[in-house]
Amino acid sequence: MIFCLIHKMDLIAEEERDKFFARKRRELEEASAPMPINCLPTSIWDETLYKAWSEIVYRLIPNIGHIESLLQKFCQIAGADEVVLFERETFLFICHTSLREYKDIHRFENISNIVKNFKLSCRYPAL
Repeated sequence: MIFCLIHKMDLIAEEERDKFFARKRRELEEASAPMPINCLPTSIWDETLYKAWSEIVYRLIPNIGHIESLLQKFCQIAGADEVVLFERETFLFICHTSLREYKDIHRFENISNIVKNFKLSCRYPAL
C-alpha cells in the first residue's frame, strides 16, 4: 500500500484546490500503476495533516472491522453517546462509534490535543 501526502495545499487558491489535487492524484496513480496509491491533501496550517496520518494508521490496522464492532458494543454497554479510540503514543484518531449526531467536525483533533496536554501535565511537575 502506497500513501502519498500532497503537502502545502494551503498555497493553492481555495477554489482551485480540488481540481489541483485531482490532477496530482491522477498523475501519481498513472505513475504507480498497477500498484494502488492513496493520495491525501495536507497542510500544516489546518487539520488535514492530522487527518492524513490518522487515516494511514487506520488503514494499517489489520483487524479494524473487529475493533470497530467491539467499540460499538462497548459504547452500548456503557450507555455512552460516543466512544473514540486513539493511538496510544501519538493520540492519532483511529475510529469511533456514536449513538447520536455531532456537528463539530474537529472534535477528534480537539480531544486528542486535550488528552496530549493532560498527559504532558501529569508527566512534568509544575514549576
